[in-house]
Amino acid sequence: MSRDRNVAAFVRAGRASWERLAELSARVDQGTLSLADVEELDRLTRRAAGDLAHARVAFPGSDAEGYLTQVNARTHAALTRRRRPGLAAAARLYREEAPEAFSRHRRALALSAALLAAGLAGGALAVAVDPAAASSLVPADVRAAVAARRMWTEGLLSVAPGFSGSAIAHNNLAVVGLVFSLGLGFGVGTAALLFANGLVLGAVLVHAAQAGMGRPLLAFLAAHAPLELSALLLAGQAGFVLAGALLDPGEWPRGAVLAARGRRATRLLAVVIPALLCAAAVESTVSPAPGLPGAAKAAVGLALACALWLYLARPPRAATLAGAP
Repeated sequence: MSRDRNVAAFVRAGRASWERLAELSARVDQGTLSLADVEELDRLTRRAAGDLAHARVAFPGSDAEGYLTQVNARTHAALTRRRRPGLAAAARLYREEAPEAFSRHRRALALSAALLAAGLAGGALAVAVDPAAASSLVPADVRAAVAARRMWTEGLLSVAPGFSGSAIAHNNLAVVGLVFSLGLGFGVGTAALLFANGLVLGAVLVHAAQAGMGRPLLAFLAAHAPLELSALLLAGQAGFVLAGALLDPGEWPRGAVLAARGRRATRLLAVVIPALLCAAAVESTVSPAPGLPGAAKAAVGLALACALWLYLARPPRAATLAGAP
């Protein structure tokens, strides 16, 4: 009886921590553990190993020993098994993780949008007030095309199939890659690139309008620009997520916060890349199509951008957001 009472007391004292360890171990493969969860998992794993060693000495053959053996074995398997990314991981990334990362860092998105809008307004105002400012803000090839009253995008459909789209995609990916990676410079480079892109776009729009080319330019931009600018905003958001980890890590170690937020930022890039590839395909096919009305192109552009934002704006799962830096 004395042994049974001791076993019962031992189980009562440790049962809650063992069950919590089993729960955390089951979530390892799901990738939903916060930094606090990982620290708790480490502590409970060491405690369960000690409890098992005690049970084997004090209560050999008991149910408590058997249960602890199973818990320790499952935890060890969860922590050491090799994981292969597959369709399930990709589905979870786009179904849950990317929208959660977007929702958690909306301030970074607001900052990204504010800088792009400020650049857009600044470029437009500069050329509207002083048309000569176009000589420094508008690219030379665009100025030459506007002076000749022709669209500089007319040759896109005559290029070998796929070539123009891949070139556009390569350029766009290079831009968003810089916008994102410069977040590691405390966000200064990210902010500068967002503002500069807005500055040039605003200047080009007003310069073209002053030369009577505003309508054809807007007709060209309508199909792809909404999605392309959305992707740029998301890349800026991801860059500021990195910058925030460096500037304000809070109570967590800066390295741990940077690692956690870096993972979240790359989840945003997982959305940016296919969005840009889609925008490049539209820009090289639909945008320059002469037989397609501007209203139809605008409908395509708005539909693509709305689909992206509605997908990202889905309510996140609170369980995976709580507690992480």
